[in-house]
Amino acid sequence: MPDATHGMSKTYNSSSAPQKAAVQSSFDIIEEGINALDVSSVSIIADYGSSQGANSIQAINKIIDYLRQTNKCSKSPLVIHNDLPTNDWTSLFELVNENKSYYGVASGRSFYEQCLPSNSVHIGYSSTSIHWLSKKPCNIMNNCFATRNRKEYEAYRQQAQIDYSNFLKHRSNELVSGGVLILAIVCTKNADKTDFECLCDCLYECAQSLPMKKDELIEFTAPMLFRSYEDCVDEKLFNQHSFQLIKSKMLAIKYPIYKQWKENEITLDEFARSTASFVRGWCEPMLEEILVNNGRIQSEIPDLLNRFWNLFEEKVRQQPHVVHTFSDYTYVVLKKM
Repeated sequence: MPDATHGMSKTYNSSSAPQKAAVQSSFDIIEEGINALDVSSVSIIADYGSSQGANSIQAINKIIDYLRQTNKCSKSPLVIHNDLPTNDWTSLFELVNENKSYYGVASGRSFYEQCLPSNSVHIGYSSTSIHWLSKKPCNIMNNCFATRNRKEYEAYRQQAQIDYSNFLKHRSNELVSGGVLILAIVCTKNADKTDFECLCDCLYECAQSLPMKKDELIEFTAPMLFRSYEDCVDEKLFNQHSFQLIKSKMLAIKYPIYKQWKENEITLDEFARSTASFVRGWCEPMLEEILVNNGRIQSEIPDLLNRFWNLFEEKVRQQPHVVHTFSDYTYVVLKKM
């Protein structure tokens, strides 16, 4: 199977309002994490899964502001933005340079391996990232999200467990003793069909409506899994990797665009366009890679992609209920023992 993802689309910074809401909802748990710090001073902060930077910078600014409020950093800390080598680093660097509130550098490695030197990081942070898996354990038949077929779902759940353990192991190696790891993890608490599954049904129907090859449809599988709260808060696993659980909670983060539409702040057309832009931000690179890998002529790919998103936008316009109205998140603060 190919790598899980090659990063987000170039529109991600302008179309990731739900991910921004998850970051903003982490502000109180960031404070709890910093209150639990047991280090003399903070000099290195790492954000794992920074993407193109807009949401990452919000989290980092909150961390630094609260460190200064609590007198826990004597000088400006170095911030390391981590993401895949294929990330749109130019967009991130431009935002960091515009921001000028801290010194930022990049680490272009998968966060499922060690990215930074051992015993070097004081605060680690990650939001809306580790539901993306390191690889696809299998392709999903007749859908693009692993929930329906029990065998397929178990393969994804096992991969998610392996990935979570590896993520924690490498972060434990990188953190200094007394440092903290703050996580915002997309999760699920609903055994029934979720709003996100309805959205994925819609995506798969759009793919079926295009002249896509059989193999392209089979490979149209999102390499992600939403863990349960219990899987996110696994104290046995935390202990195994020398972490102490400081705080955990689950929150339902409302989808901002849906709320705007329901309150008549935007029209249905604006809602459909914004929703298509949001989904395109994380889905299009996966779809484009599938088309390339199956030998599509480069000149025909943009037209296919535009047709796909026009179909999706029209489906949202006709059936706005397919959009998930909220996402469940597990927030976790861990302290390196």
